[in-house]
Amino acid sequence: MTDLHSHPLDGLRAAPDPRDPRAPALLIPHADGEPLEGRAVVLGIPYDGGIPSRPGARFGPRAIREALAGFGAFDGEREVPSAIDLGDVSVPTMNGADAHAAIEEAARRVFASGARPVFLGGDHGITGSIIRGLAAARPDARLGLVTVDAHLDVREYEDEAHLSSGTPFRRALESGIGDGGRTAMIGIRRFANSRYYLDWVVERGVHLATVEDINTHSATRSARAALYRATEGADALYLSVDMDACDAAYAPGVSAPGIGGLSSREMIDIVRTVAADGRLVGADIMETSPPYDQDGRTARLAARLLLEILAARP
Repeated sequence: MTDLHSHPLDGLRAAPDPRDPRAPALLIPHADGEPLEGRAVVLGIPYDGGIPSRPGARFGPRAIREALAGFGAFDGEREVPSAIDLGDVSVPTMNGADAHAAIEEAARRVFASGARPVFLGGDHGITGSIIRGLAAARPDARLGLVTVDAHLDVREYEDEAHLSSGTPFRRALESGIGDGGRTAMIGIRRFANSRYYLDWVVERGVHLATVEDINTHSATRSARAALYRATEGADALYLSVDMDACDAAYAPGVSAPGIGGLSSREMIDIVRTVAADGRLVGADIMETSPPYDQDGRTARLAARLLLEILAARP
């Protein structure tokens, strides 16, 4: 008789090598009743209903998790602490308003639990609902926001049923805890934004670091400057990463690929710098689109950025 506590493939599969721990082992399923206060958690949001073209980002959370298999758990200096994997939110896909209401409620519960989440998407419109959820859980917070994105993503929208991947940061600034003076956008790319929306963010005091700025001053220095602006007067910090900030040569598997973006090295340096700030309460990695990521390089970069965020946590 088989031992009920044994694995059916014991003796027929390679045992994990304790001398070389692998990154997938860092994501631990959540046990019922286990407190989340102060814990790093990962939550997938497989929704891409707000992408006007090239759908596929709903498969991003799974691809990022799978890409972790290519990494170890030690970066040469730091052992990455484990995180609780809460699985994926069950998102209604036929109605945008219902989808975003479910995402906002999921974010509210996670932030109310005291966890420190990293959300995996999914279209970038999700971030607006995540920050609305944070505002519901912590209405008195003074949030600093750093975005890594080629786009401003402050488009106007009619109502909750018409949210898109271009609306998240307008919604963040409307949340009650956001403010233009505590918002910094890194990686803005030429020929990717309109004058109308550029004027809109400048009028609100948003700090912008373009790809050219980063090329001149370095990714780390640009990230430090953005962090300084975003955290002045803030008691909480949120980091939002759109994989389309990266040049299509490094990250082709995104919803809106572009030429002249950041390198993968620059993306890593920016995320590492921002994630190290002790005020970070949450982060997300959005717009990985596996149908356009034929060799998996975008998912691998997203997984590396996830590891950088987790490694920065105490």
